[in-house]
Formats: sequence, C-alpha cells, structure tokens
Amino acid sequence: MRQPEAPHHGTTSTLPPPSANGSASRTRAAPIPPGGTVSAPSAIVAGPPAPRVSFDPALNRPGAADGGWWPHSRNALTELPGLIAALDSQPGARVQRLSIHRDDWDEIPHRLTTDAGQVIRVDWFTTIPRHTVSVTTAGREPITLLVVPPGASEGAAQTAMNMAATGPGAGPGR
Repeated sequence: MRQPEAPHHGTTSTLPPPSANGSASRTRAAPIPPGGTVSAPSAIVAGPPAPRVSFDPALNRPGAADGGWWPHSRNALTELPGLIAALDSQPGARVQRLSIHRDDWDEIPHRLTTDAGQVIRVDWFTTIPRHTVSVTTAGREPITLLVVPPGASEGAAQTAMNMAATGPGAGPGR
C-alpha cells in the first residue's frame, strides 16, 4: 500500500516512505551546479482578512452607534489592527485608544502599534456594554461601534451592521 507523500518545504533531500521491511533509503535531489544558487520558495503572506465594517458617514451620533463591525474571530490581537486601519482611513479619524468588553475577546493586548509606528492603547472592561467597542480619536467625540459576534450568520451580520450605520440618528439631519 502506498503511503501519502509529505508536503515539500524546499528541502534538498527527501525520505521515501518506509519499505515493507520498515527501512528507508535516503535519496537526494539533484545537486546544485557549481556557482549556482538556490532560492527558497516564495512565501505568500496571507495577513489578516479585510475588516468587515460599516460606518455612518459622520461618525458622530450621540446616543447611537456610529457603525458596525463584524470581526472574523474573538482574537483581539489579530482583529483590532484591521479595525484601527479601517477607522484611520476615515476623514478626520485618528485612533488613540480602544475600549472593549473583556468577556467578548480572547488574546487582548495592552497596546498595538500601527504600521506608521503609532501606539494605540487597548483597555478592557466589564462595565461597558457587551458587543460594543468605544474608540477614542484625536479631536473628536468617542466613536461607538456595534460588534457583531464572529459566529453570526452573514445575513444577520450584514443587517445589524447596516442598521448600526444607518439607523435612527444617522446622518446630519438627526
């Protein structure tokens, strides 16, 4: 019976599956010619998935959520950087601090550093409403986002994010 082959990771020698008597003979890949070079296989950097967010254009609705966010997991360490980048891309928003509910997240960092070198403080509490994140930005009122649980169905998540971004209090006419 033939054994499945192990994945190839750019090594120069391989071991075949053991023979019927349990021994294995060593084989080598073709030798590198003198003066030749070998480059490692190119790695595809996956990076975190794009954040799923929906914002009210004004990002300032007292008494209402300013938008919704549907993270891919409960891991704050991997999810929060995408949210910070999405918020920082909004006109006039520069994130300084995030406040989250402790029970909604795993792997909560104390601080995160953006690609631009800015340090963002992350605070967690049990006294703020669950399934929300409060965002402190430079020169603005705090931004409040509804956090849709990662396991929500796509239809329910999209509806919740749209309602958070466009529900009562949305827009300049409030």
